[in-house]
Amino acid sequence: MSIGKRLIDLARSELNSLLDKAAEVDERDDRWGGELGGLSDDELEAELERRRRAREEADEAARGPRPASASRAGATDRASAGRARPEPPRRTAAGDQAVRKAYAALEVPPGSDFETVRRAYRRLMRKYHPDLHGGSPEAQRAATDLTQRLTEAYKLIEKQTRR
Repeated sequence: MSIGKRLIDLARSELNSLLDKAAEVDERDDRWGGELGGLSDDELEAELERRRRAREEADEAARGPRPASASRAGATDRASAGRARPEPPRRTAAGDQAVRKAYAALEVPPGSDFETVRRAYRRLMRKYHPDLHGGSPEAQRAATDLTQRLTEAYKLIEKQTRR
């Protein structure tokens, strides 16, 4: 038996043992399907938003009250209103599901700047390009479908941020 075959067999056995351990933890803990498993997409989105707000409130409480200099910052902003300020990055509408799915497909947080989106797109395309997965027709087809979805997501976000 060749060394390559032995390494592949070893990797498979390690992967299978990890999957078995994950299944045991999942059965004991019911971490993945318990509390949130039966929620619809809208309910899950609302629960995630509620948890995000609670986390932000806890972070703000941990930071303590705002210093008095923050109230003076508003006065300096008004005083410098005549000067040209750089425009903040544009954010997409929170309710636009297609854009949210596009950000999720590219594995970046919604509202990320275009440079972050571009880097993520290029990284994922290098990882899943069909030329790299030519071993079997199924792998080639899956890689082609995935890269098409990534490209569509990238173009949608590009169009949104260029507006």
